Amino acid sequence: MVYAIAMVKDEADIIAQSVGWMKSQVDEVVVMDNGSTDGTREILEDLEVTVLDDREVAYHQSEKMTMLAGMCQDNGATWVVPFDADEIHIGTSGRLADTLTALPADVLISEAALFDHVPTGLDPLGAPPVNRIRYRRASQAPLRKIALRPANGMTIHQGNHSATFAGNRHPKTVTNVAQVRHFPYRSVEQFVSKVRNGAAAYAASNLPESVGAHWRQYGQILEARGEEGIAEIFHTWFYREDPTVEHVIGDERQAALVFDPCPLPKL
Repeated sequence: MVYAIAMVKDEADIIAQSVGWMKSQVDEVVVMDNGSTDGTREILEDLEVTVLDDREVAYHQSEKMTMLAGMCQDNGATWVVPFDADEIHIGTSGRLADTLTALPADVLISEAALFDHVPTGLDPLGAPPVNRIRYRRASQAPLRKIALRPANGMTIHQGNHSATFAGNRHPKTVTNVAQVRHFPYRSVEQFVSKVRNGAAAYAASNLPESVGAHWRQYGQILEARGEEGIAEIFHTWFYREDPTVEHVIGDERQAALVFDPCPLPKL
């Protein structure tokens, strides 16, 4: 049995696509909702996945995702796929669950390449985010996303980028049997909501100030300058009016985006 697990809050614009897709790729989906107020919880219930309540505001992602993985292990999971509401996980050789279960028995971690999609001035209006945001950055993100075989002593680390197993310093890992399409910034309104929730979640945590530093900083900008300050960040860093040309921000030069729509069939 392959399980997928997620923590979500206020992702109503994309949750039906990401969770609906994941349902088609694994055997069971478990989502922990952190007090969504935008309709996310209701959409999840309509999708008929297991929904749990997370009443702790603090963003202790590592602790919570490890707990969910342990719960799945107790229910017979042979693989667990941690995912975020803004991600589409795709097996490179068919259904994700089949890709993972076909791996040799000694493989404990599968690392997937991560590609960030960027909204642009050429996006079709009115389409759902995964269908609308068709351009991505030219290079894959420096960090990968993981799936893992659940085992006693496992820890999923912050960001779902890595995992460790007590007593096993070098768990056997494979790469590139899956890829992840990432849609973190989809509109000014969504980004404002993400900043507000992210800053509050990290402020309530006991994590070092260096963890989630950008969300803490964005929260300070939101407090000082309001939504206009966040909109400026969005349009400067996370939006391209013309994705086909190089983008220059101060002294930083960013390559043109790549037209590469997510291979997600309609559900």
